[in-house]
Amino acid sequence: MTIHDQLETEPANADFEALEYLTRREAAALCRVPLSTFDSLRRQNRFPFPDAHMGKHMLWRSATVHAFLQAGGTRVA
Repeated sequence: MTIHDQLETEPANADFEALEYLTRREAAALCRVPLSTFDSLRRQNRFPFPDAHMGKHMLWRSATVHAFLQAGGTRVA
């Protein structure tokens, strides 16, 4: 089975979106905070560490950011 055959037989699913990477600007927008607040939270270790780096750029999986928000974000329990 070739990759082409596999792509044709596998249905598109939401797992693809979970693998989508977000820049810090996109992650901040998803969290609905200004970029400066996002950077401050990141420096204070109040936001998950990046899932990947592309050169000097930090990247987060959209699933990581969604899980962080569903868990309550920076709210103290």
